[in-house]
Amino acid sequence: MSHPPSGHLHRDGPAVRARPSPESHLREAFPRVQRYLDELIDRCYAVPHPMLHASLKTLVARGRRDPQEFSLPLLVHAAIRGGTGPAEPVAAVHALWWRAANAFDDVVDGDAGPRTYGMDGSAALTAALECGYGLPLRVLATLPASEPLRRALTADYLESWTAATDGQLGDLLNEPGEVGPDEVREVYRKKSGAVYAMACLLAARVAHGAGSAVAGPEADEVAAWGEFGEVLGILAQLRNDHDDLRDGTGADLRNGTATYRLAQLLHRQDRAERERARLLFSRAAASEPHHRELTELLGSPDVLRPCNRLLAELRHRAHALLDLLAPASPFTTLLRARVDAEARPLDVREQDERPAAAPSSADPGGTPVAPRPRTAPGGEAGAD
Repeated sequence: MSHPPSGHLHRDGPAVRARPSPESHLREAFPRVQRYLDELIDRCYAVPHPMLHASLKTLVARGRRDPQEFSLPLLVHAAIRGGTGPAEPVAAVHALWWRAANAFDDVVDGDAGPRTYGMDGSAALTAALECGYGLPLRVLATLPASEPLRRALTADYLESWTAATDGQLGDLLNEPGEVGPDEVREVYRKKSGAVYAMACLLAARVAHGAGSAVAGPEADEVAAWGEFGEVLGILAQLRNDHDDLRDGTGADLRNGTATYRLAQLLHRQDRAERERARLLFSRAAASEPHHRELTELLGSPDVLRPCNRLLAELRHRAHALLDLLAPASPFTTLLRARVDAEARPLDVREQDERPAAAPSSADPGGTPVAPRPRTAPGGEAGAD
């Protein structure tokens, strides 16, 4: 059946202009958040701190981006209130955290090269401190909100910052042979879960206003949104681990990172299998054949089975929370799509299928898209 284009007169009566889709509504907000970021840096730093101003502008423009840095807080606010406007400053805060964290991550992993995003590496790290800490706190301190609400938002951000830092240290310092799957999951809950929780907490608290700053139903709902973000963050980390193996880079193995799958393999009940896996791991960084054999073991059904059980458990919890928090909103459909994209069962045998990443903020509808390179020194691959 054909339909008259929206916005034109129809012979049976005046046309009703179609409401913008949730996807288009979300996309329209991205340029506003970017302008807010640009104006914020100019306002706070251009005159009093010109060196920091130039470095921050470069970091924000060229730093590696997270695919959901703008869209996740905007989606949560829109699922609650139907629009994104009041959440645009906290979407900027979330983006600033990611720019800073990715700068540190690229330097630690050796991905940045001699210059980081076109800057001296030391200058980039110094700017990242202000980008991830000082500047977000400036935003939250000047929001047009009550003082109790601003304090609650600041506490959300600081608690998430601290938890994520603790999780990142666990990721760096844990020895794969010494930590089991439950301990790695706790690292993921902090390292990634806390960051996604922060995005959801800030957006939900802004949506509920001053009432969310005191104990009661609104504060409980904000906390539930934080749990949703935490679950989504763990799912995203598990997907990131999988894509690292399927893309063939194997950076986690070469860096000796204690991933959930590696912990499953190195703690197998069968002693012979366990010892073989540990031997391969000890040699994988320097030996391509050992690295390849270890990668194959990580894709074995006995290793994937508990990982897929965890994905299914987390997916179920995320959907249950959305059923509780915003079941009827069209924006919730997009959040569900994000959950499903991250929670797809792991199967490394599908070698001819290009692995799909979680939907990016440029693709808010939840359609799986080709993964962005983990290292994007110029930031172009992560453009919103």
